[in-house]
Amino acid sequence: MRLLALLVTITFLLGCSAPAPRVDFDPSYDFSNDKTFAFISDNPVIRGEGAEGGNPLTEGRLMQITENLMAARGFTRIADRDNADLAVGFTLGARDKIQVNSYPEPYRYGYGRWGWGGGYYYGDSVDVRQYTEGTLSVDIYDPQERKPVWHAVATRKITSKMQENPGVALEQILTEMFATFPPPQ
Repeated sequence: MRLLALLVTITFLLGCSAPAPRVDFDPSYDFSNDKTFAFISDNPVIRGEGAEGGNPLTEGRLMQITENLMAARGFTRIADRDNADLAVGFTLGARDKIQVNSYPEPYRYGYGRWGWGGGYYYGDSVDVRQYTEGTLSVDIYDPQERKPVWHAVATRKITSKMQENPGVALEQILTEMFATFPPPQ
C-alpha cells in the first residue's frame, strides 16, 4: 500500500513539473571555432507584452547567469560586440491566464427527515484559477553575418516563490536552456 502511495505521489509531482525549454539552432552553423561572446547591447533584454513593469534587476541577473554558463562552456565575454564570435540577447514576456476545470460532483438530493428521496445526481463543479505565465527567450547571433544561430525559449507559471527569489528561478531556467549549448556538430 505504501508503494502504491509513493508511486502516485511521484507521478503527481512529475506531472506538475514545468515543461522543458524548447531549443532550436542553425545546423549549418559551426560553433566549434567560437570562443568569445558579447551581449547585443548594453541593455540586451527586450521586454515584450506584460513585462514592461518588471523587476529592473532582472536584466543584470540574466546577464550574470548567462556569462557564468557561457564561461563554464569555454566562452569568454568581451566588450567589443563587433569582434565577438557570438552575440546574446533576451526577450521577456508575461501574460495573465485563466485556467478553468470542470468536473462532475455527486450529491444526494431529496433526502428528507423520513428517509425518502432519490439516488445521486451528478452536477458540475467548476474551478477557476488566474495566474501569470512568463516567457524567457535567449537568442544567440553570428554578429558578422547578422543572423540568428541558436534560440531557446522557456515558459513557466510565475509563482510567489519565483517572485520572492527570482535569481534562483532564473538560474534554474537558464541552466536548463543552456544544457545542450553549444549544439553537437
